[in-house]
Amino acid sequence: MRPLSSLLIAALLLSTAACSSITSRTLPHAALRERATDTAEPEPSPQGRAVLAFANAQIGHPYCWGGTGPSCFDCSGLVQSAWRVAGIRLPRTSGDMRKALRDVPLGEVRPGDILWWPGHVAIYAGGGTEIEALDSRHGVLARRAADPYRALRPD
Repeated sequence: MRPLSSLLIAALLLSTAACSSITSRTLPHAALRERATDTAEPEPSPQGRAVLAFANAQIGHPYCWGGTGPSCFDCSGLVQSAWRVAGIRLPRTSGDMRKALRDVPLGEVRPGDILWWPGHVAIYAGGGTEIEALDSRHGVLARRAADPYRALRPD
């Protein structure tokens, strides 16, 4: 049992080191919440509306690691499934989404865009809120937007 836990710790350290080159923050802290109260936000695209409709319908579903629905989701599974409904195929993991999608400047973030942190993604719902598959305790929920490192959008 002990060698297995050492192996898991080593794997975690390696995966963290691999992400270190892509963890710089492009969005300031609290930027989306402040922007939502200060200025009018851009309207969601038609695809963004489809993403939000799907994500809203999943609120209350449980979280499950590796879940892509329909009964449970993990964070990237929710985002991937929502964008698939909108006709866009995304990579499966948050890290691969970061590599494949373009950054969106703060002034252009609109509802439906993907909020990114190292190892986590959510969907910006507008008004300073997000929809995400948070964890096994909370499941899929809507809440005040946390401080993402980046915002991403499929082209």
